[in-house]
Amino acid sequence: MHALEYFLCDVFTRQRLSGNQLAVFPDAGDLSDEQMQAIAREMNLSETAFVLRRNTLTEAARGYRVRIFTVKEELPFAGHPTLGTAAVIRRFISEDKRVGTVRLDENAGVVPVEFDDLQSSDEALHGEMTQPTAELGRFHAREVVAPALGLDAWDISPDLAPQTVSTGMRCCVVPLRSVDQLKYMRLNAAKEAEALKATGAMFLYAIAREAEGIWQARMQFYGGEDPATGSAAGCATAYLVGNGVEAPEKTIHFRQGMAIHRPSELFGRAKLTDGRVSEVRVAGCTVFVARGRFFLERFT
Repeated sequence: MHALEYFLCDVFTRQRLSGNQLAVFPDAGDLSDEQMQAIAREMNLSETAFVLRRNTLTEAARGYRVRIFTVKEELPFAGHPTLGTAAVIRRFISEDKRVGTVRLDENAGVVPVEFDDLQSSDEALHGEMTQPTAELGRFHAREVVAPALGLDAWDISPDLAPQTVSTGMRCCVVPLRSVDQLKYMRLNAAKEAEALKATGAMFLYAIAREAEGIWQARMQFYGGEDPATGSAAGCATAYLVGNGVEAPEKTIHFRQGMAIHRPSELFGRAKLTDGRVSEVRVAGCTVFVARGRFFLERFT
């Protein structure tokens, strides 16, 4: 038998047993694509991250190679695995336990995560990732997207339209009329497939304003619900800044996961340069929950 070490973290929270769970394998060795996918299915979390160690010079120059899997597929980029994996690297892998920036070499490109010791504690590491280049795509008719969320077109904001946005992973940001509409969301799998095909997005991310600078969010997918979606929060940040709803450089607070008793706190900000959104950043905390060994047949 071969034993692989892994860590279990809760991301976008300062309290254990909340936020979004993540399994991180700090040294995936020679695992094949199929083995990583099978392990992700076995862990049965939103995502599982694998660090493929390289020599010290390569890691210093290009960052730590990381691959991210859901229970169904590999993702080019995902927010809470990026933040959580960087925290595991800083706490348990890096020789410098106070290193300021950890760079992850993901399929979507190199993603830096900056750590802030002033906002961290012995229990929680606070990090902020700079996500890949923002791309604001097409707007979509409310009638195309609403049925996928089990809602009517009226439930979507009358002032803002759904839009496909990417900051490393394409999401359709769906602004709802109020937080009440968020409560009534019930993903319709058949209609979701139609909406994703029409929008060109991988997922639908619904948001609603709770108060000035504070938005509630939900993302239902794979028959369940994600407690915190860092990549989608980046898309929502780009959407809000790009459409003039929130000011550039201002911190936008996203609250997610309350409906499934996994409250999460995400913080986004972005610049606006010559009318284009740039430097989308998403921040939050990671806490470490467990450390274990995963057994599988010895591989060659």
